[in-house]
Amino acid sequence: MGIKIKITEQEILETPNDGQLGSYIRQKYIKKSNEKKEPKIDWLSLSQTTNEEPETCLICGKLSPYVRSTHIDLRVGFVEGAGQGCFVPEKCLKNNE
Repeated sequence: MGIKIKITEQEILETPNDGQLGSYIRQKYIKKSNEKKEPKIDWLSLSQTTNEEPETCLICGKLSPYVRSTHIDLRVGFVEGAGQGCFVPEKCLKNNE
């Protein structure tokens, strides 16, 4: 099942030509796609069950969904010898270019 994008009649009428409309729809798709990839984290539950602060990405500084006690084999983006990297590496690298 793919990602569904909704576009209104007003959005179509306000876009001057088909090329710009295509770009507009692609941007909506990319935004929706990125939202879907990023895990949703319940920080309140995490802090109540572990009493630990979440680790941050060494590159961009954003909070990760992991706490220090999470085993490294269960983490995405962990670099042994360096620490926790971003859990969405493609997004992190794009933000720092």
